Amino acid sequence: MKRSTDRILTTHPGRLPDPANSAEIMAARRAGDQQTFDTLTQAAIGDMIRRQREIGLDVLSDGEFWKVRDQRYYDDRCTGVLVRPLKPGEAPQGQRGVRNEAKMPEFQQFFEIFDQLGNTPTPNGRARAVARTRAVITGPIQPTNGDAVRHEIHRTRDALVAAGESVEDFVFPVVSPGWLGHSLFDEYYNDRDKYNYGMAEILKNDYHAVFDAGFTLQIDDPAMCTRNTRYDPPLNRADYRTDAEARIEALNWALQGIPSERVLYHTCWGSFHTPHTTDLNFEWIIDLLFKINADTISVEAADARHELDFQLWETFKLPDGKTYIPGVIAHKTSTVEPPELVAFRLKRYASLMGKENIIGSVDCGVGGRCYPEIGWAKLKSLVEGARLASQELWG
Repeated sequence: MKRSTDRILTTHPGRLPDPANSAEIMAARRAGDQQTFDTLTQAAIGDMIRRQREIGLDVLSDGEFWKVRDQRYYDDRCTGVLVRPLKPGEAPQGQRGVRNEAKMPEFQQFFEIFDQLGNTPTPNGRARAVARTRAVITGPIQPTNGDAVRHEIHRTRDALVAAGESVEDFVFPVVSPGWLGHSLFDEYYNDRDKYNYGMAEILKNDYHAVFDAGFTLQIDDPAMCTRNTRYDPPLNRADYRTDAEARIEALNWALQGIPSERVLYHTCWGSFHTPHTTDLNFEWIIDLLFKINADTISVEAADARHELDFQLWETFKLPDGKTYIPGVIAHKTSTVEPPELVAFRLKRYASLMGKENIIGSVDCGVGGRCYPEIGWAKLKSLVEGARLASQELWG
């Protein structure tokens, strides 16, 4: 992972606004037309790279627009998972995932609308499609040979090479076992640790294929902060930390053999545009982040409910050799932050951690979380703000 040796570098957590032909791309995937899907996806990745470079971002990704976790996704990686229709009484996948918050009576009218429209409503306010399936573990997880996974990763690498880019400057995001657990339910193990390690087994081929291809591996793990919203009632602090450490143990097992300097870990409080009144206190897990086999840590920090989290770093010091990537642009609001505010936030973290130890970023991906034009404008403001901060920090 690059370091901010002569200026504040910029990046983002992965997801970018969908390309204009995303419907055509995903139709080819559903039809099983692999050649067309690969050709269209590779071309769209090339466009994503050019746009990121034009904005001035330093550490890029392919945009993640092509990723889907359906039956094919699981079949490419393992046996033992079935995407089945919902049973009577089961909630649709992802609906009211912020369970503790959604139960509050003062927000019921809001959630009646949000459950239909989501973060970025479709034109004319049409209701979003609600998933009618659920992914479940139905038998022992047995990984495949990983050929399909390597094909996905090499497709992105080929797009980078065709665009004249170096793979070393790019991150490739993959979900964590904990975050996969938000959408993959256990109907077989009935044991927390076996469930965690089963999901780690599913993802292990991805992690090592990303590393082998030359990318920096990004672990996406909002579950570190959001998991307690799925427990009813929520866990107390001690039990939650024990639960989080169990997930870290499974993740580190899957990362064995990958140097920590090639791993970036990202966490946040979710991308749902809701009140977030039940967000976990960052103090609960701040020290656990450095038990993960990753030298670079990315955390949401610009959202209004987490703007003050920087104060924890006044007493909890960034360990030597680590790089911290604070979010200095929020992704759950349509307001485009002025570069001056971005610079102020970056300088604040530089004073706490050292300017060479931070990289500026967004709280989470802007694709599907912001309207496309706003997402790109936010990334431009991030770059401009980092330039202002760098002028003051380096002179």
